[in-house]
Amino acid sequence: MSKRDRKKEEILIAGIEVMKLKGYNGTSVKDIVDAAAVPKGSFYNYFESKEAFVLAAVEFTANAGRERAESILGNPRIPPLTRLQAYFEDSVASACRNGFREGCFLGNMCQEMADTSDTLRQVLNRKLKQLTGLLAQTIREAQEQGAITRPLDPDQTGEFLFNAWEGAIMRAKASKCREPLDAFLSMLQVIL
Repeated sequence: MSKRDRKKEEILIAGIEVMKLKGYNGTSVKDIVDAAAVPKGSFYNYFESKEAFVLAAVEFTANAGRERAESILGNPRIPPLTRLQAYFEDSVASACRNGFREGCFLGNMCQEMADTSDTLRQVLNRKLKQLTGLLAQTIREAQEQGAITRPLDPDQTGEFLFNAWEGAIMRAKASKCREPLDAFLSMLQVIL
């Protein structure tokens, strides 16, 4: 990675941390450069606008989330249903570590920006489809191995689980407790 790419990534990571807490509209370019400890002009050397920044932030965050999901959901040495449980339990642990302050960055951007930026909406939709696809593939594997015998459509079930998870994360953020996440984990076992 070049020095320029490293600096861009440093600004991106610092800005993402600010946006996780303050949202898109609550975060200014000054907030981002202050968090990254760079002059304001540096921001525009790497991003032509705040929207370009958030597009890069969504790509960066979604790619990291997909890699994390693939490392858990794609592990063939572990039974599929155990992988699904582990994926969501790991996500619960992450939410607990941050005190339920952040929620899901992609979900937060969907709620805040999907109606105001069609470009961002399309990127978010594409990235979220990748995650639901990983869930669907794991469900499909569980069906093939006989761990799920009910006639569930893997794609619809993956969508449902992801959407239910997003709702649970939003509720945990609002209540500042893990109760909605525990309810999700309990229902995950019932559904699958």
